[in-house]
Amino acid sequence: MSAKTTDGFCKKVVMRRLLVSICAFLFLVTSARGADSTSAADDAFAKTVDLDAIRSISVQHNQTIKTFDTYARDVLFAVTAKSTLDGKSAAFVVIDMALRPEQYGNRNLIYIRNKPFRADFASLSVLKDKSADADRIVKEGTISLAFWLDPHVQAEMQKIMSTAMVKADAIQQINGQAAQLAQLLGFPSGERAIYRLAILPPLNSPDANAKPWLSPQALFDDAAKTMAQMTGSTPPATLPTTIAGYAPRIAGDVLESLGDLREAWLAQDLAKTQLATTKLAAAVQEANPAIYPSKTKRSFEVLYNSLYRLTMPAVAFYFVGFVLFLLAWKTDISWLYRSAVGFTIGGWLVHLSGIAIRWWLIEKSVGNWLDAIPIKNQFESVLMSAFSGVTVALLLERWKRFGIFGAAAAFIGMLSLVAIASAPYITGRDIGGEIKQHAGILMTYWLYVHVTLVTASYALIGMTFVMGVWYIVQYLSNRDADVLKTIDDCNLIMLQLAFWILGIGIITGALWADVSWGRPWGWDPKETFALITWIVYLVIIHVRFITSGQQRALITGILSVVGFAVMLFNWWGVNFFLVGLHSYA
Repeated sequence: MSAKTTDGFCKKVVMRRLLVSICAFLFLVTSARGADSTSAADDAFAKTVDLDAIRSISVQHNQTIKTFDTYARDVLFAVTAKSTLDGKSAAFVVIDMALRPEQYGNRNLIYIRNKPFRADFASLSVLKDKSADADRIVKEGTISLAFWLDPHVQAEMQKIMSTAMVKADAIQQINGQAAQLAQLLGFPSGERAIYRLAILPPLNSPDANAKPWLSPQALFDDAAKTMAQMTGSTPPATLPTTIAGYAPRIAGDVLESLGDLREAWLAQDLAKTQLATTKLAAAVQEANPAIYPSKTKRSFEVLYNSLYRLTMPAVAFYFVGFVLFLLAWKTDISWLYRSAVGFTIGGWLVHLSGIAIRWWLIEKSVGNWLDAIPIKNQFESVLMSAFSGVTVALLLERWKRFGIFGAAAAFIGMLSLVAIASAPYITGRDIGGEIKQHAGILMTYWLYVHVTLVTASYALIGMTFVMGVWYIVQYLSNRDADVLKTIDDCNLIMLQLAFWILGIGIITGALWADVSWGRPWGWDPKETFALITWIVYLVIIHVRFITSGQQRALITGILSVVGFAVMLFNWWGVNFFLVGLHSYA
């Protein structure tokens, strides 16, 4: 047999195999309703199924290349304000939603983030005779997709929307969550979300962002079109060499593995589920290995997620460091002081690792290292703020060796990271922990200068709060004058650093605003309260230098606490409660 004949025969075999895969895929999709009558996966299956292969598959979501693990966490939190469901991982839940949608349509999964708005549900006529349901919604704040889409509920929501802008915003937010959940469940089209995931890297492109990634559904659509042509009255003379641009073997493996996954998942077959996910992961990576994220990067991203984005490990080090600094302060034992410094530096190193890994992961989607600097939203700004403050404080501790700078560094590092790790679950709002791209209008070098300076000043302000409280406690405990003077001197150093750095940060912010928005100052709420914060610290330092006598240091300590409260409202209160151009931050 000639080489040409052999090549043609191989192509026909591959194409026939692909057509068999397409038929199986089509059968599984069209027979979904009957298959979905099976019971939900029990806890044993959820705990033992191995999803490592599919967790690390890359997905393009919101213009960002991320692992399936990250994608699943993001979409589940967007709907439920939780990172897990019934003790099951986000990856398991999202796959289960796609393959067993009937188990979730009537579950109370949509979390109503606007707590005052929950009370409006108690007045709905559809719940008039169901006071228990109304009480549950007000208390728990969750509703089902089926309830939300009920025509009677939607009609009453339309009436409520016209009563107040705040309520209209709350309803629009729930609509967005319901739309995301409906997409995960394939409602109303019946299309499985897992087949719509953009998991296939673009071809003939040196950059993963130059073209959109494709979904398995694109393969199916193109293959179905080819099948129609081949079985038509006038079939094409030659077989196509690709399916949606991909080799038939790869397209066949992708579609076949998804069909196998569905069949194995419904049967709760652990071994076949593992084989299907492994085969899928290999096929999508082989589609274009030149631009597919490396296994190392994807594994790091999954690990990064599982370790709370490295916030809580750093918190553990900072906490131990802070406690040891306090013990060293009380006992003057040298090894306690050295241990405190060591643990705080350990926290700083874990903190730095979290920033470095996040930067590395974002770079793949952004395309360059400069634009990937993680300092563009509230999560990242607090992360960098705490890191900057801890760095400055550790340098001051190395210089003075008082123990006060080190204790303040450990406390602020711990407090900041606890805040950004817990804020989404306390407020029900994502503060930017998701790895994603940002608005192009904001991407100038002034962004990095301005945000770095301002967030660093906020960390220093946090440390003046620690020292102010420390001074007040020691003052009320009648500590000797030398101790009080040491704390006051440290506080004054931090106050002046914070004042000057914040002032320069505001100026660079005006320059950034002029470049991005065409005006240096517009009295936006964030701009206004940043200026107010700076004026407050101008007053604190002025009062410090015009006050004399023994109470001067005490007044400085008290004003440090007041100034910290003003800064907190500027940084968090304005972002949560006031709407402006800085709402994204």
